[in-house]
Amino acid sequence: MDTVTYPDTKVQEYLAEHFACLKINLFDKHPDFKAAIGSTKVMWSPAMIFTDGKNRELRRYTGWMPAPSFLAQLRLSRAMHEMNRVQFDSARALLGEILDDFGDSEVVPEALYWHGITGFLAGGKDMAALRESWDRLAKDHAGTPFATYASVIEDAPV
Repeated sequence: MDTVTYPDTKVQEYLAEHFACLKINLFDKHPDFKAAIGSTKVMWSPAMIFTDGKNRELRRYTGWMPAPSFLAQLRLSRAMHEMNRVQFDSARALLGEILDDFGDSEVVPEALYWHGITGFLAGGKDMAALRESWDRLAKDHAGTPFATYASVIEDAPV
């Protein structure tokens, strides 16, 4: 991450604008390490742990990612934060950015899954918004775990 992903200008700008970052070397006995990760374990590095302002974990990623994948994951982390804050319209907008800007990213199936949910919740339980995203998920990403999760839509009334 240090040689390819973090030095990327878009990654640096996005992190600076939207995140408060803390980088800790697992091999150093840093005094703030325990406070930063709480009771969670870090099994491998690099590990990215995203928390809200109250140190509640929102998402976690382990392993190297190229800059475009990392940027998509950063947006997904922000969307999850917005969902936790019951800000479904802004979460849906962030998820839409992933779909528009990172169409070939491995995060797209998950983004489509949550895009449907946020459309449902933001739109007063709008089944059409849910069905639109989940139908696209089933069509374009069949066989992924998130397509399986969304397959329940097949039994929902039209």
